[in-house]
Amino acid sequence: MPSLFEARARQALQERIDRLTPDGRPRWGRMSAPRMLTHIGDQMRQAIGELEVAPVPGPLAHRPLNWLVIHVLPWPKGKAKSPPALLAREPSDWAADHAEVKRLVERLANRGPDLPWARSPVFGKITRADWGVLCHKHLDHHLRQFGV
Repeated sequence: MPSLFEARARQALQERIDRLTPDGRPRWGRMSAPRMLTHIGDQMRQAIGELEVAPVPGPLAHRPLNWLVIHVLPWPKGKAKSPPALLAREPSDWAADHAEVKRLVERLANRGPDLPWARSPVFGKITRADWGVLCHKHLDHHLRQFGV
């Protein structure tokens, strides 16, 4: 699985993020492009401990099921429920939100292996490698949602 820690995979995501437009229409779901940007930004902020998100109880918080979902299974279109805190922030300015997502991708990628990572609200305690794959998979899912 690609990871945000892989320069080539990260660059490809950044190029796709650059092709997003504020008026882009989703291929599935009801989220607008500006809302999607705040959502993916908040997920990355949560990963590095800058946004507190309450845990979502369930079987995905345990190995090996969380590993299987993160590393093997495809992301479901319109079926996965995000924790409410990752959908709560209103978009502000498109250019600012867009630039922030790009910065967060780089901040995540450059986060050293000795720095702490937050517990995932859905997947529980996961490794740095898991976070790299999960964030890539999440970004890829939403970029595909908007056709980029």
